[in-house]
Amino acid sequence: MEYTMLKDLNDTHDTWRIRVRICRLWDSTNPQKNGELISIDMIFIDEKENLMHATIKKHLASRFRHLLQEGSTYSIKNLQVVKATGDYRPLSSEFKCIFLATTSPKKLQEDTVQIPRHGFQFVMPDDIESRLNDPAILTDVVGLLSGIGEVDIVGNNWKKRDLHIITNHSVNATITLWGKHIEQFDPKIYKEEDGPHIIIVTSTTIKKFKGAVSFNSTNNSKIYMNLDIPYVMTLRERFARHSTKLKFIESSNSNKYTLEEKMFFHRMSIKELEYVVTVRGEIFEIDNQFGWYYVACKSCGKKVEAEDGDYKCCNKIIDYPLVMFKVHVHIKDHTGTTTLTLFNNIVERLLDTSAKKLVNKLTSGDSDLPKELNTLIGKEFIYRLRLNHYNFKQGYANYTVSEIYEPRKCLEHEYESKKALEIRANVKDKLTCNDGMEPPRECGKRKASMIDDAEESGGNKVEGEVKPTVEVRKRRKMVVLDDDDDDDDAANDNGDAN
Repeated sequence: MEYTMLKDLNDTHDTWRIRVRICRLWDSTNPQKNGELISIDMIFIDEKENLMHATIKKHLASRFRHLLQEGSTYSIKNLQVVKATGDYRPLSSEFKCIFLATTSPKKLQEDTVQIPRHGFQFVMPDDIESRLNDPAILTDVVGLLSGIGEVDIVGNNWKKRDLHIITNHSVNATITLWGKHIEQFDPKIYKEEDGPHIIIVTSTTIKKFKGAVSFNSTNNSKIYMNLDIPYVMTLRERFARHSTKLKFIESSNSNKYTLEEKMFFHRMSIKELEYVVTVRGEIFEIDNQFGWYYVACKSCGKKVEAEDGDYKCCNKIIDYPLVMFKVHVHIKDHTGTTTLTLFNNIVERLLDTSAKKLVNKLTSGDSDLPKELNTLIGKEFIYRLRLNHYNFKQGYANYTVSEIYEPRKCLEHEYESKKALEIRANVKDKLTCNDGMEPPRECGKRKASMIDDAEESGGNKVEGEVKPTVEVRKRRKMVVLDDDDDDDDAANDNGDAN
């Protein structure tokens, strides 16, 4: 029986027969719809170590799920082969496979054919620049684990952990694990005496911040530590002279606050907006006067304009400029309105799509807002603002949003109750006793003393004088004194009595 190698597949027909191992298998889900299944995805590897991405669409998932297992070898026939397009592709290849209703997988005995257990496309230094902030093709990264960070909570209650590595090309970089991948990574098991530790993280996106490259895990990612394959063994030998002690990465000060602390830090209303950190409001309009996206340099992130059809920045032509969100929204609360600017990282999380994808949908001359952006109208968020010279010196009421959160009713109620108590306490502290009027009894503890009229007269008593035996009824009056001012008030009362 003849089989076709993966590198020889094309889209001319859908009756291909292949013999492969499933080296990776995962569910692709939609986090915006409570993890709803999109497809079952996998990576094929054949005996020549060729790789190819394969997909089972949602409606056929139940037909094939029980037939496939990660690590097993299969003979598969009647596969459709199509061009690999779209974002978040796990491999850099021209084609991918699609399971059809007529596709037939048959599990093979392990000794039937020698096919490697694992296969990766490790990133080359030249590929990093072209993939920066571009989710089209995901990246496999490998390196020496040198540092482990604590779990942080950022944004809308997202968990992340940073790892420091030295890549296989001797470049210092950061791997950021998100969500479920944090639970898969237990730093306690990586002991110094067992090092050096070589980590592989598949299907990452690449970003650069302040000149430093970072690899971010995605839903497609898999994590491998000290994998028993020849390439990892070579890296362990190469890094054997490096320190095997893992460094602890401290969080930045901003991440040491809990989510609740961030949501209510210096909270004010729009009317009170001055030196604020967070504000809550509802988006009631999107201002498209200045557009909703811009083109940026991949190296420095600055906005660039086309000159003679080319984008130039950093003294060179930018081959792969970025398309970035910059959305101006009008928000309101019960005290007024203001304008906020939402940049790329915020809008991408809210819409679960990129500016590039929305721009590609535009027709020539189309200036209308995409329908995806209009879905933000009517939604209420908590905004963490970054105020600057533009606001304070120039007085412009347009604020840049650095983080965004969804309000939580129980926390908001707790915050409002706490704020009401603080207001009442401030009012109470400002109350003073004016015009001889008795202050409210809540202002402090008071005591009563009985003062004889005869004692109030002060120097009228004659030494040795014998008082008559006639009973004299002494008049008494009640004087209310503050504990803090007993001496002064008593003296004033005696003077008034005379």
